[in-house]
Amino acid sequence: MRNAGDLDLVLETKRRMNGKPVIVSMLLSNSSIVAEFEAEVDAIIANFGVQDEAIVDVLTGACEPSGLLPMQMPAGMQTVEEQLEDVAHDMQCHVDADGHVYDFAFGLNWNGIIEDARTKTYRRDA
Repeated sequence: MRNAGDLDLVLETKRRMNGKPVIVSMLLSNSSIVAEFEAEVDAIIANFGVQDEAIVDVLTGACEPSGLLPMQMPAGMQTVEEQLEDVAHDMQCHVDADGHVYDFAFGLNWNGIIEDARTKTYRRDA
């Protein structure tokens, strides 16, 4: 999250929703530490500056998610502090409650983990 205020907002929203689903839509320009809130929400949608209508299309099921992470998402702040800024793929990535690793070229669609020509080209473990 960008700051403690954003995190507080997510956690307060979760409390006020009283068991209803909570979805976080994150505008990303850099990696973010999602471990701070991931277990508290039902879904995370990452975007990189798309129009709000595109996010609504995904949320309503009118469009299937298809994006892949263009960066690694760190497991925590210690990972951020220890990473080498000029070395690719040197970060311990966040692992969510379902065991998904938020690594470069990771993405989910309605069927699960995206496996396509892009992931075969760009993912290290493909």
